[in-house]
Parts: sequence; C-alpha cells; structure tokens
Amino acid sequence: MAATIPTGVVIFPPPVRPVLEAITRAERAGIGMAWVPSWPVGPDGLSIVTAAAASTSSIGLASGIAITYPSHPLARANEALVAAELAPGRFRLGIGASHKVRIEGQYGLRFGKPLAHLREYVAVLRGMLWDGRIDLDGEYYQVHAELPPTVTPPRPPIVLAALRKNMLRLAGEVSDGAMLTSAGPTYIRSIALPALEEGAQLAQRPRPPLIAGVTVLPTSDFAVVRQAAQARFARYAALPTYGKMFQEAGFPLNAQGRLGDELIHEIFVYGDQDSIHRRLLGLHEAGADEIAASIQPLADPAREEAAVLEVLATLSS
Repeated sequence: MAATIPTGVVIFPPPVRPVLEAITRAERAGIGMAWVPSWPVGPDGLSIVTAAAASTSSIGLASGIAITYPSHPLARANEALVAAELAPGRFRLGIGASHKVRIEGQYGLRFGKPLAHLREYVAVLRGMLWDGRIDLDGEYYQVHAELPPTVTPPRPPIVLAALRKNMLRLAGEVSDGAMLTSAGPTYIRSIALPALEEGAQLAQRPRPPLIAGVTVLPTSDFAVVRQAAQARFARYAALPTYGKMFQEAGFPLNAQGRLGDELIHEIFVYGDQDSIHRRLLGLHEAGADEIAASIQPLADPAREEAAVLEVLATLSS
C-alpha cells in the first residue's frame, strides 16, 4: 500500500489577495494545510491566515513562520486566539527567531541567545494558549497573565522553525512540530531527525513531527532548474545558517557562495508529475513526517500549480 503523507503548500506574500486566492485553490484541490510565511518586513503571515479562516472551511491554516523578536509572546498569543477561534481545529501557530542579520540589521533588536529566547517565548505561548495562564520570570520575558474566564484555551499546535542541530533539539523538547526548510534527504536522515529525537528524549515526550519545507519546480530542464534555484537562494545567501546547514549535509556552497548542481538536486524537487511524486516520497522515506511545498511556476502558472497540487493531493489520500 502506498504511503499516505500529510501535505501542504507554502504561499509567500506579498501581495495579500493572491495568497488568499491560492489558499482557496489549495482547499478545492484537497490539500491539507496552507502555510503563510512572514518576511522580516512586509505583510504578516499570521494576519493573512486569520483572514483566510473566514473564507475557508476545511484546509488547515498555519503561520509558517511568524517571527518572534519583533512581537511580544503575549501579544502573539492574543493574535493567535483570533485565528484559533475563526478556524477551530485547523490552526497551527508557526514561529521562528529568523536570523541575526535581519533582527539586528533591520529591527535594531539584540538577537542575544536565540535558543534561550525561543524557549521562553514558547513557554509563554504554551501557558496562554494551552493552560490559559502563565507566570514566568525569565531572562527575556517576565510575564504574569491569564485568559479571561470566558475564553477557553484553544490548544493550537505550536510549530518551531528549526534548521540546525541545537534548534532541532529545542523543537523536540518544546514544540508540536519542527519546520525544516531547504534541506534534502541526506540532512533529514543524518542530522535533523536524530536531533529532533534527542530533544524529545531529553523532555521524555514523543518526538514531534518533522515538516519538510521544499521548493517544487515543475520542469525537467535542469538548466531552468539551476537558474530558478540560484535566483531563489539569492535572498538567503547573506544568512550563514543555510551555508552551515549545507556544509553539514556534505553539500557545501561553491567558492562563489552559490549552490552547486549536486546541492540543487538534493534540496529542490523538480521534474514531471511522476518525478515530483518520487522526490517528495523520498523526503518522507528519509524521515519527513509531513511535506510543505512551495510551488514555483515557470511558464504556465495556472497549469503548473494545478499539476503540483494534484501530486500533493495524491500523496495525502
């Protein structure tokens, strides 16, 4: 029997309205989850999925990810309460620390120790959204609050963006899922999954799901894939975390700081529908419990999106 793999789509803003329309199309195609990221500057993904809750009925909705440093965790919990009420049982709160160069360079905030920061951030979210109250005196946050008596804690899953070993261990300890992006089967199998399991064992809890975020390019022309992959990576090239992750997987960036062909083949999914199906299945076989696919159309956006959505729906059925 073929494996059944939970699948979702990652839809990047801006602008906002096309994201909402894409979520509707994904729901009609039978996709289980829509993830909307937030850039450090631009439309907020959590706000977008909250808006989508009013026009959808079955698809899961997740911030993927909401950046932590600029928003106090109590304020973020208050925002999440709205999405959780409008999409009961369908909402996931995805959070992440982003990167030092962005938090300090764009916001002017001290990045400090991201692991300690996120541990406290999740503690506030867990207290408010799961238990209805929090009393925390930490290094980063001092929070003493409880929900009004008329508000029942909705208990949405809290998903943590995690790329490197230490963050994956933390996700294993405290989260309801780890979102890993731009990682191929080698990294998932040899580094990510063991680190996530180690964190879960430290906390004496079941391992949370590993969610593989992957870019899908619907073409078999590798020259086109190479060009699209280099263009997509350009926005992340200044973030050293990715280069370190690729190095640990055995696929270092080349001397010019660009993606080599072997690395492109490792972390991007491309080809016809059968090839895309096999590549996504390979991520699952490597240890990914769930797939979150960002579809990058190249020539015929409507046709190519529909073709990839069909593959994703087939995997999850």
